[in-house]
Amino acid sequence: MEKIGVSLGNIQKTLFMPVWARAMETKKSNPVLIDKMAVEMIDSVDFDFSAMTANLKEINQIAWIARCKRFDIIISDFITRNPNGIIVNIGCGLDTTYERLGNQTISWFDLDLPDVIELRRKFLKESVNRTFIESSFTDSSWLNVIPKDEKVLFIATGVFVYFEEEVIKDFMIKTADLFKEQEYFFDVTSKKGVQIANQVIEKSGLNEDSFFKWGLSNKSVILNWDTRIKLVNTYYTFKIRGLRLNIKNRIVGFFSDAAGVQYMVHLAINN
Repeated sequence: MEKIGVSLGNIQKTLFMPVWARAMETKKSNPVLIDKMAVEMIDSVDFDFSAMTANLKEINQIAWIARCKRFDIIISDFITRNPNGIIVNIGCGLDTTYERLGNQTISWFDLDLPDVIELRRKFLKESVNRTFIESSFTDSSWLNVIPKDEKVLFIATGVFVYFEEEVIKDFMIKTADLFKEQEYFFDVTSKKGVQIANQVIEKSGLNEDSFFKWGLSNKSVILNWDTRIKLVNTYYTFKIRGLRLNIKNRIVGFFSDAAGVQYMVHLAINN
């Protein structure tokens, strides 16, 4: 079978990391998470994963799986509470949450840069309740496409960390002005976590253009952006049921969570 060619920018290439992790987990005899589409993607693209994964530690792969499971849980809960709501997947990459959840009532929008959406269309399709949007999330004109009559959940997996804090702040305040009721769920890292992540990225063969920029060590920073922003909950990466960790990874995961190196934030914004 002829492989699918890949032509992506440096930051966009990082989208293969979580896809690879999901595919490798799925191929295990007793996987924590099953993502058959991720396996198909990895097996179909003409991309050298050996260079990207040669120096990755097992705990890095586990972190991607743990984060993915948490996103599935939060999104499923939102759909239960808002069956006619809207989900906007910012920087969707090759994310397959929509396929894993199989929901047909929610209105789903996948947003990413044109080269990523072009690649995404080779594997995934739009439908009656699912739309692809080709744009940078910083070009806020795409927000005009999103309906304003239902509650919105903005999700961002491994996206906001690539931008300066002021960019995220401006975007969140803009959506607060536009939408009556919304939620955000996204992952963040501490400033120390940014250093660790950039070491992993560098060892994966990617250059500085792919480095993390935003490190958040204190969630009150976000809450001070606007009085409408409220903290719903904080979720630490390895504190989720179902993970099977050896002693070494359990220790690393414990200290990572305790130090807030990488975690997820759930926000609510009421206008």
